[in-house]
Amino acid sequence: MSRRSSSYAVFVVLTVITVLSVIVTNVPRSHSLSPNPGNAALIAATPTQQWQNAKLLRNIKGHADAVGAIAISQDGQLLATGSDDQTIKLWNLNTGQPLRTFSGHSDQITALAISPNAEILVSGGGIEDGSIKLWNLKTGELINTFQKKEGMIPSLAITPDGKTLASARRGEGLGFVSEIMLWNLETGKQLLQFDIENLTLSLAFSPNGELLASGSEDGTIHLWNWQSGEIRHILQHPQSLRALAFNQDGKVLVSESFAETINVWNPQTGELLSTPVANPKPVFVNALALHPSGNILASALGPYGRLGLWNLQTGELMTTLTGFSGSIFSLGFSGDGQILVSGSNDGAIAIWRTGDQ
Repeated sequence: MSRRSSSYAVFVVLTVITVLSVIVTNVPRSHSLSPNPGNAALIAATPTQQWQNAKLLRNIKGHADAVGAIAISQDGQLLATGSDDQTIKLWNLNTGQPLRTFSGHSDQITALAISPNAEILVSGGGIEDGSIKLWNLKTGELINTFQKKEGMIPSLAITPDGKTLASARRGEGLGFVSEIMLWNLETGKQLLQFDIENLTLSLAFSPNGELLASGSEDGTIHLWNWQSGEIRHILQHPQSLRALAFNQDGKVLVSESFAETINVWNPQTGELLSTPVANPKPVFVNALALHPSGNILASALGPYGRLGLWNLQTGELMTTLTGFSGSIFSLGFSGDGQILVSGSNDGAIAIWRTGDQ
C-alpha cells in the first residue's frame, strides 16, 4: 500500500467520525483544484447542460500506482500525469497516445504545472524527495532542480505570463508551518518567501497575475499581492480547505473543503458571494477541478469511484459519473472546458468530454 493510500485510509476513518459527530451533536464541524483557463469564447459556448450528458472518451492504464497529480496544457494538446510510482507521463490528450516518461523523483509526484506556452513542465515530489524539477516538454530533458530539501510539495502554480513559479512546502523541521516560495522560472532564483502558520494545501494565481491565493489546512485563505508580499485579504472557510481556484475573468474565487462545502468569493473585496452547496453530506473529497467558466465543479467523492458535477449557479448536483476502476485521486479540466481528466488510485486515467460531440 502506498503512503497516499495509507493517508487516505486514515482520512476515511476521520470522515466516519465526522459523520457521527454531525448526527449526534448537530454541530458543523492534498492536490490542487485545476481551473486551467483557456479560450473565453469556447467556454462561453459550453452550457452546463452539455456536461449533464458527459461521455467517457477513453480509459488508459497509465501508471503502476496512484495518479495523484494532473496538468493540462493551455492549448488542450498535452496531458501530464504524476504518480506514486515516482514517474511523470506525457500524453497526447486528443488521441490518448503516450509521448514520453519523466523519471528523477525519489518519492511520489504530488504536484504538476505546465507553462502557458506548453514548453516547460514543473513537478513536485513527496516528503522524502521535496524537490521541484523543471522539464523540457519537447525533449524530455531535465532543465533545473530548484530545491532539494525533504518536505512534500502539495501545490505548484505558474503566473499567466509564464515567468514566475509559486510553490508550497511542508515537512520535516517545519512543524505546522508551511513555506510559500516564489521563483524566477527561467533562472531558478528564489524571489520571495512567505511563511504560513498551518499547512498550505493549494495555490492559485489570478488570471491577470496580480494576486496569489493560498489555502491552508485550517480553512484560512490568504490573498497576496505577491510582488510586494502584502496580504490583501484573509478569508476563512468553515472547514479544512481542500483546494481553490479563480474563474476565467478573475472576478470569482471558489474554495472547497474536505467536507465538500463550497464558498464563492469576490477576491478583490474579500466578500463571500455565495455558498452554492450549503448542506452537503460530510464525505471525504479526494480531488476537485473547477471548470474555466467558474460555473461547474467536478468533485471526486470518497472511496466510491464516483465523480460528481455541481452547478455552482444553482448549487445542484448535475450528474454523477460512475464506472471508475478505483478511487479518484486527481482531476483537471482542459482550457476550453470541453474535456475532464481523472486519475485513480489504481493508476488508471479516464478522459471525459461534453455530451454534444
